[in-house]
Parts: sequence; C-alpha cells; structure tokens
Amino acid sequence: MPSRALAVIVALLIGAPGLPLPERLHTSNLGAQSQATRGALSGVVRSGPARVGLPYAVVSIPSLGIERFSGADGVYQLLNVPAGEHELLVRRIGFVPRRFTVRIEAGRSSTLDIDLDQVPVRLAGMTVTPVQACRNPGVPDSLRSPEVWQLVATLRENAAAYRVLVTNYPFAYVQARAFGGIGDTVAVLQSIDSLAVPGTAEVAYRPGRIVTTVTVNGRRETIMRIPTIVELADRQFLANHCFSYGGTEVVGDATWYRLDMRAADRLRSPDVHGAVYLDSATSQLRRLDLELSRPDRLPTQFRGVRAVRAITTFVQIAPGLGIIDGLCAVNWLKPPRGGAALRADVGHPLELQQSVAYQFKVPPPDVALVGTRPTPGWGRGQAVRRSSLSCADDPA
Repeated sequence: MPSRALAVIVALLIGAPGLPLPERLHTSNLGAQSQATRGALSGVVRSGPARVGLPYAVVSIPSLGIERFSGADGVYQLLNVPAGEHELLVRRIGFVPRRFTVRIEAGRSSTLDIDLDQVPVRLAGMTVTPVQACRNPGVPDSLRSPEVWQLVATLRENAAAYRVLVTNYPFAYVQARAFGGIGDTVAVLQSIDSLAVPGTAEVAYRPGRIVTTVTVNGRRETIMRIPTIVELADRQFLANHCFSYGGTEVVGDATWYRLDMRAADRLRSPDVHGAVYLDSATSQLRRLDLELSRPDRLPTQFRGVRAVRAITTFVQIAPGLGIIDGLCAVNWLKPPRGGAALRADVGHPLELQQSVAYQFKVPPPDVALVGTRPTPGWGRGQAVRRSSLSCADDPA
C-alpha cells in the first residue's frame, strides 16, 4: 500500500485458547478428588413457550469466570463448579437474558432447564434520528429510548457469543488480501497475497487510540485498528459513543436494523463513527460500517488523508454463531492540486480482505472442524468496477 495510506487492520480473531465444551454430561460421579468441594450443573436452554432447544446460548457464572455454550440441541453443562450458591446468567442472541441463583452441591450434578423469551423489538413506528453531535455519550436510557437501548443490548449479546466462541473453541483462518487504488469509475488491484492468521490475544479498546504505531517486520508503521465485535460492547466504547436508530435496510430477503454510533465530541484524537447492522429475524450482527473520526488529527505523514472508511461483513457458521467474512477499506485522499482526477492505479488506496477457510482446534457442537468460503477471483492488475465495492461510496 502506498506510504501515504493509513493501513487498516481488523483483528479477526481474539481471545486465548480455552477448554472445549463437552457435548454431554456423561456421568454424575465427579471423581474422588473433586467430590468434596465441587459439583456440576446441566440442563436444556429452551425457547419459550415452544420449549425447543436453543443452540449456542451462553451459560455463565460471572463471579467464577465460567462461560459455556449450550450444544446444538440446547443442552448445557457446567463441570467442576465450586460448591455453594452462585448467580447463573443465561443469554442468547435475540432473547431476553435471565439470571438465577443456583446451589451447587459437592459431589453431585444438579439439573436446571431454562426457558428464554424472544426479544420484542418494535421499530416500525420509530423515527430515524441521525446523530449530528455527541455531547452526552453512553447507552441510551431503557425507559426513554427502549428500542435503541434494545439494539445496543443485542450488540452486546453478539459480543458475548463471539467471546465464548474464540475463548472455548480457538480457531485459525486463511485470509486472502488485495491492495490497490480507486479512481473515478474503477479500482485497480496492484498486489495480491494470502495469510494464515492464528488466534491472537484480545486488545482492549482505548478511547481516541484507534490510530496507533506498531512494529511490523522490524519497521514502524501507523495503522488504524478496527474495533473487534467484543470491543464494540466494551464499557469504555459504550461510554464514549452516542447511539441512535438509523432505520432499516433490505438485503435480499432479509431486513436489517441499523444502529448508528458517533464518537464523543470530547475525544480530540481519532476514534470511529459508524453503523452496526443487525438482522431483524435472527438479531445477529451482519455488517459494521465504520469511519475514522477526527481525520484532521492524524499524524503529519497522513495529512493528505481526508477520510477512512472500512466495512466488515460477517457470515453465520451455525445458528447464533458468526465469524468475520471480509473487509473493504478505503483511504480517501484530498484532491490533487489543480483539481486533476486521481488515476485508479495511484488513486484512493484500497484494501480488501476475504476469509477463505477456517479451522478449529476442537469445533463447537455440530460445527465442522474445517470450513471453506468462496475464493475471490482477484488478480494483479485487475480492474474492478467501483460500484461493486461496498466501501466505495465517498463519505465527502
């Protein structure tokens, strides 16, 4: 990518390796070593009132740091839990979370079946209210703006599911990448490569620190690091952004709700504005459309950049489980002197990423160990219609 471009990095994988969730609780005998102090809890998470098993619900004991998925049939199992009373939190994308106080008995396995109610999101009569400024950031009040509050809550449920996925079922993927430039009508791809990417440790969101300098292959580079799904639901991120309802978008036969986000005015260094798109039928995250805030505060070597836009898309690998599918990002440059048009081969720097395969160490229940995605037909020197790129709308 040209030196005048700000590299856009998306952390596709976060979390550290954890222990896989067994599909069934094979026995209520916990073993001699743990009988004295530990027990187990199992059951089925169901959709009420139909009482159909809900796959990939998150069942957790927050005080102990225990988080597990229910299986593909809704069955969950928490093993080796310290005896005593604990708060149990059960969550599923698209459903109202529930909390329980459970008593774990030493040397015994208890059973608790749980019914969850679907979230009643009602947005048909809502008014679209674009956020022009963000003077009072934070999650909207649940009484004054219940629908927007619910969309933020749905985003947080997506983050919780993703965190459990990468923590308990670490995986790696193969990523195809293309770099080029966008002109007035076409984009020209200048270089193509691929990269095997392992899981990486989570990096916490820091307000106004989206643009940072890192060392890559011994060289210092300045990058824009796109927040991950988990970071979008981080308390610091929520406390430093305003949220509003942005309407709906019809994509194929699906309708997506749009949740607009704007960085707090008090942040004087670059952060992100943008929109989150949530599927109205499944409540799953489908797309992130982010722009760099305060481009005027970029380091001096990027004074020619007037905007940065990055669109991340997601694909569902199982009901309630989504991973990142691809990225389209553009550095929008200030016009050349004299008003000349930018040639496509040296135009606005473009970066494309596409996940073409993934592999789990141990897969979640009913998920294949290895999965593949369509390989993009990119070629060096290839001209691509600008209109075919999701991120090619100039934000100016």
